[in-house]
Amino acid sequence: MGKTSIKNYIKIKRDEYTRLKKLQKNFESFWDYFTHLKDIEEGRKDIKRGKIIAQENLFRKLGL
Repeated sequence: MGKTSIKNYIKIKRDEYTRLKKLQKNFESFWDYFTHLKDIEEGRKDIKRGKIIAQENLFRKLGL
């Protein structure tokens, strides 16, 4: 069996490329927002579990 040549790229129209880049940017913005919300949720869970101490108490323990 012979090897078949396969292109490593595809051609798309400029307007389609622009639309895909805009879609990618919007998805990245959404993903950043989603991870930010997850970080807030984790922080709130840590507070409920008592893993977080107040900044004033931390400074007191550090002797500041």
